[in-house]
Amino acid sequence: MKRLEKIIERIMSDADAECAAIAGAAEAEASRIRAEYEEKTSAAEAEIAERTKREAEGIITRAKSSAAMTRRNIMSGERSRIVDAAYARALETLVSLPRDKYVTLLVGLGVSAVRRHAEKAEVRREKYGEVTAAAPYELVLNARDRAEVGEAVLLSMKNNKKKELGADAVRRLTLSDSTADIDGGLIVRSGAVEENCSLSLLIEGLHDMLDGAVYKTLYPEG
Repeated sequence: MKRLEKIIERIMSDADAECAAIAGAAEAEASRIRAEYEEKTSAAEAEIAERTKREAEGIITRAKSSAAMTRRNIMSGERSRIVDAAYARALETLVSLPRDKYVTLLVGLGVSAVRRHAEKAEVRREKYGEVTAAAPYELVLNARDRAEVGEAVLLSMKNNKKKELGADAVRRLTLSDSTADIDGGLIVRSGAVEENCSLSLLIEGLHDMLDGAVYKTLYPEG
């Protein structure tokens, strides 16, 4: 009996030792896994935090860039609007000139148009031998200007511009019975050819030449 008890006691002791060893090993493995998990978790959190930071900085940068572009577009649009208003004001000023100055303006436009037409006809004659019939130079104005200053413009050109235009051109000058849908200025028509000297067209043609100077005058700061 005593020998059996000792054997059982020995078995129990060995079992306790084995269980303790197994428990210790399990605890060590659990600690290792926990430490590895915590390390991976910390690395993942750091990576997420860094990525989130970069994305946030990117969002802020893009937002600032978009805001700056929007501001530039708004400022550019506003400046363009103001410059266009300056040209519109210039057109209004020309149309509203005192009668004598307005007549002088139309006479100058008419003389330039007739001379351009004559010069083109001469070039065609010299280069191609083209000879056109001596058609009248019709001065076409809008309805208001024809009624108010048409005759004055015609008489001034006939009486004061013979030297510049030549007797033949002056003789062919006439005030057209028709009117043009223009805001001011005039059109010189000779046969099928027209020289458009409307004020709106002339103002529009000044953009390429004067826009830089106008912007610099209105916005010297750049």
